This record gives sequence, C-alpha cells and structure tokens, in this order.
Amino acid sequence: MSTMMKALRFVGDLDDDFYKDERQRDVWNEASAVGFQLAYWIALIAAAILPWVAGRTGAWISFGLIIGWFVCSMVVLRYAQAHDVDVYASMRVRARVLVAGSVYVIALIGVVAQLMARPGEGIATWAGRGVGALIGLTAAVLVVKRHQRRAALRDEADELL
Repeated sequence: MSTMMKALRFVGDLDDDFYKDERQRDVWNEASAVGFQLAYWIALIAAAILPWVAGRTGAWISFGLIIGWFVCSMVVLRYAQAHDVDVYASMRVRARVLVAGSVYVIALIGVVAQLMARPGEGIATWAGRGVGALIGLTAAVLVVKRHQRRAALRDEADELL
C-alpha cells in the first residue's frame, strides 16, 4: 500500500472497528458522501459569490477555496482509481453537473476579473455580462434537457399502452 493510501486511510479513519458492521458502514458512507457533497457545494457557492461581494480580498479567498475544492476532487478521484473504480464509466451530464460547472466558471470569472481589475475599478461590466450569459445558457440547457426527458418519458408511456 502506498504512502498516500496509508495517509488517506488514516485521515478517513478507515481501520476503525466501526466499519466491521456492514449496515453501519453503508449508512456512514452515505452520510459521509452527503456531508462531503454539501461541503463541496458550500465552498463552490462561496467561491462564486466572494469576488463579487468582497472585492479583491474575496477574490483571493475564493481562489483558495477553488484550489482546495480542486485538490479534494483530485484526491477523491485518485483514491477511487487506486481501488479500480472508474468514476467516469457511468457518468452522464446531469443537471447538477451542469450547475456545478457553471458555478465553478462563475467563480473563476469573478476571481480573474477582480485580480485583473485596477484598484477601485469595478468588475460589473464585462464580467457581469459574462456571468449573466453563463447563467442564461445554463438555464436554457436545463430547460431543454428537462423537456427532452419529459418527452422520452411520454414516449415510453405511449409504447407501454
């Protein structure tokens, strides 16, 4: 076992007797996944908001949140890969992936805009337009995907009759 895997097992406390009971382990793993995703969403949303409401200081904090978010993502993917789990095998573009990607890009736009702007200069013009366009595009794609899903469900129901 590699040093990284040993360290991650220590961080996750995976050798605890708690994990010997299968039901306990399953419920705890689900609860951990929910908590992990909640922490991800909070960090991502905070990273998207901070540059707009807290200026350059918020942009630097947002930059740190984005880096932390990215590092955690890579560790999770690497851990799964080390255990022969391909997380991309069943992945498809879902609404939450699209929304998360859009929020991530909004955070990046805010950080870059704030850090490139001259002190005292606002970022509400071109960066605001970019964010608005991204939000509009995301909403449009979500509406189209929802319409396609409903149409597919109607077609399936018609075939069953």
